[in-house]
Amino acid sequence: MITVATAECFTLGKIGTTIHKIASGYEECKNHKYYNIINGNVKIISSSFIPSIEGAEKLLNLKHPLPKCDYEYNYSKAYTEKNDLKVAYVLAKGLKNTLNCNIAIATTAGVGRGGICIISDKNEYLFTTDIEGDLISKKNIIQRQKNGIDKTINKFVEILKKEYFL
Repeated sequence: MITVATAECFTLGKIGTTIHKIASGYEECKNHKYYNIINGNVKIISSSFIPSIEGAEKLLNLKHPLPKCDYEYNYSKAYTEKNDLKVAYVLAKGLKNTLNCNIAIATTAGVGRGGICIISDKNEYLFTTDIEGDLISKKNIIQRQKNGIDKTINKFVEILKKEYFL
């Protein structure tokens, strides 16, 4: 069984929840296009929504602090796209090291297309959504979120096929 963990911000834990529901055979997911690949082969060992720096640093036992936010935004972290990519990598690496899972997935997005990182047992994948968004002004954040969820799950399944031969 391939173990998976997520640390999500702008995707609000929906990637981990979706994978879990498919893997667990929830009735509403039995017609999902990836059901036959995920169900019976994958299990979620942790799925977290972590909007704050403090939460990420403590939960993931990060050895080095995350960078200071590029933007002031309530209590959530808000970075430029460049820093979102760096932070997504650090979160995924922390998740993989802390939980020793096969695949770690992390997402974060402030201003720009956001940052998404998937670390498998063999490779590291760093990418963005296809949608420019702005957490501060609330511009396109729902569209960016939906795109990020879909793009990440598609990439996750691509990794399952390529690296785990499913």
